[in-house]
Amino acid sequence: MIYYEMLVQVPMCSHDKVDLDVCVIAGNEDIKKELSYHKNIKITEIDDESGLSESENEFDIIISTKPVSSVYMNRSLRDKGIAVQPCKSLTDTKTFEEAGKLMYINQPYWFFDEDYQIKTILFSSKKYHGQADIVRNKSDFIEHTEYYNTDMHISSFNYPTKIFKQILPSIKI
Repeated sequence: MIYYEMLVQVPMCSHDKVDLDVCVIAGNEDIKKELSYHKNIKITEIDDESGLSESENEFDIIISTKPVSSVYMNRSLRDKGIAVQPCKSLTDTKTFEEAGKLMYINQPYWFFDEDYQIKTILFSSKKYHGQADIVRNKSDFIEHTEYYNTDMHISSFNYPTKIFKQILPSIKI
């Protein structure tokens, strides 16, 4: 599924570390399948954000299928950590502002799903920029996908001018 390709591959191909500790919140088989294409990862699965309440500097990447508290994300991520979570829309400034309080980079990315509906995911990071820091020796070799590729990764962070002006005060790029 396109949604899970983009939810997983964008953060996985934005982090340059080889051995990754990945936390999956409210995951499913589609996420596991996407993660299975990456080597040298340790996966921790939890049901909801309360599972992060005790963790500190434990994960390189957090992938969530539902919104997560920025406090839990920030505390649970290592110093170069990346977290992704769904947003209501490309103009969900409330979610962007909340996550941006504690993260160095905070920007949405968007794409079309199988039904040609726009889906938006928030990319939050302590170091890496989702577009500028793509790791091409990872993204160029993802071959199993139907939608994700290096060019889609990069272009998913581009916005129409009107939307960019609207969200600019609430994102960190």
